[in-house]
Amino acid sequence: MFAGHFAVGLALKARYRSVPTWALLFAAQLCDWLWLLLSALEVEHFRLFFTRNDALQLDLFDVPYSHSLFWPAFYALVVFLLFVRADGRRHWAVPLSLAVFSHWVLDWLVSAPALPFANFGPPVKLGLGLAGIFPAASLTVEAVIVLACWRYYDRRTRNSAALRTWRQWAVLAALLVALLSPPLLQRLF
Repeated sequence: MFAGHFAVGLALKARYRSVPTWALLFAAQLCDWLWLLLSALEVEHFRLFFTRNDALQLDLFDVPYSHSLFWPAFYALVVFLLFVRADGRRHWAVPLSLAVFSHWVLDWLVSAPALPFANFGPPVKLGLGLAGIFPAASLTVEAVIVLACWRYYDRRTRNSAALRTWRQWAVLAALLVALLSPPLLQRLF
């Protein structure tokens, strides 16, 4: 899930217009930014492998701080508490914390049961595993999320009943490129 995270950030932007778009998009990807940092520091681990049909796949087999259930919920709470106390930015608290936690929810939806509870507690692995039901399930679910969020964003941000502006189409095009790039890049390697 990549484009889906950005799409949720845009849907939150449509609902909470006073929050900057960049902040919502960054918050929606916070778990991945942490994963990149923690992987570079060798605190978390991943591996790349080729599937039976020669597609490059990413296996996040050790991500207890960036993609567990506990820590993204904790990060969302910290973001909420930071902004609820910030003068002039209190209205950012709810949408930013929702964006942070939405990352885990979307990953849980498509991931096989591989997301840990936390770096402590029960050794349970979470994930609904829609990607494993049929080969294109993950892409299909993400496409539905992207289109639904874009539609919500489009309807709430249009100034009138006039035709969509080039900005709405550009947002959809960017989301579609983000949606289709990972599967296409998998085929190249």
